Amino acid sequence: MTRFLFAAHDPGGALMLAAAAPVIRSRGHEIVFAGAGPTVGLWRDAGYDVAEMAEPVDLTTSIDAVATGTGFSNYEQMFWGWASARQLPSLAVIDAWTNLVGRFQDGDRVVQPNAVCVIDEDASSSIGNSGALDARLFVVGQPHLQAQTALLRGGRLARPVPEGPPIVVFFSEPVREDYGDTRGFDQFQVFRTLAAAIPAGPVDILVKPHPREDAGAWTSAVAECPGAVISGLSAPELLIACDGVAGMTTMVLLEAHLLGLPVLSVQPDRTSVINPIIDEICDVVTAGTALPAAWRLFCDRLGTPGTAGGQFGRILDNADGRLADAMEAVAIGLSR
Repeated sequence: MTRFLFAAHDPGGALMLAAAAPVIRSRGHEIVFAGAGPTVGLWRDAGYDVAEMAEPVDLTTSIDAVATGTGFSNYEQMFWGWASARQLPSLAVIDAWTNLVGRFQDGDRVVQPNAVCVIDEDASSSIGNSGALDARLFVVGQPHLQAQTALLRGGRLARPVPEGPPIVVFFSEPVREDYGDTRGFDQFQVFRTLAAAIPAGPVDILVKPHPREDAGAWTSAVAECPGAVISGLSAPELLIACDGVAGMTTMVLLEAHLLGLPVLSVQPDRTSVINPIIDEICDVVTAGTALPAAWRLFCDRLGTPGTAGGQFGRILDNADGRLADAMEAVAIGLSR
């Protein structure tokens, strides 16, 4: 039996770890949860007992191995150092295809755990070819998407027949907060471009801000778009209820694609391909002048069942089990 410490600040990695937790426990292991920021509420809402801590501290419970998410803060990096100082194996999960190496940078230096879990071979090759890390790489799929897709498909089958105008959800992400002006756009510019390009009605537009965004700024932005409202529903509730999804580079666009929903990505004047998976699942609008035509095509698909992302089946296949396998391998000393 291994006692794992799960630690995360970033929600994406926290969701991956939580999705694998039932498998880990079913194999006789124990898990201690430590979190900060948005992860604390996320894990508690899922029913886990979470120790909220701003930095690693010595726990009264002995720990055998550390598993973390990855993100923009150095929170997870602190736990890799904490584990190394105690000669404990550590593993980190990457929940997306973006900023793969940047997650391990602290200024000019690289900070890394013993092992890193990625979604697919493309992400593994990207990290390997960079030469930036010497951690062992595991390809595990995406356990959160595996669980989420199964749950949402069931929810959409059970939902009542929709009445009224189609519902489109704009899922935002903290581009301004995390990247400044380096991407060529931010979430508020994109939403205002979208609002200016689409005719009033007959579509209801709901806006779902990211937890780390400025709620006040969104209130002002939405006020400029008649008919749009900020939604307090959770992302899963919105994916069950909506007819289509718009956004920028968020992984929620992939979740929507896996459900067969129409997807629209708006990245005007982008400086580079940011999340390559988004370019694979939908047409990306990179010029504001192209948005009206793209919006019309998107609306034509609302309410029409689509193909549920079959080409991505591998990332859903036993992903929770594959992540659990990687954790066990690291815990018994196979991390190098």
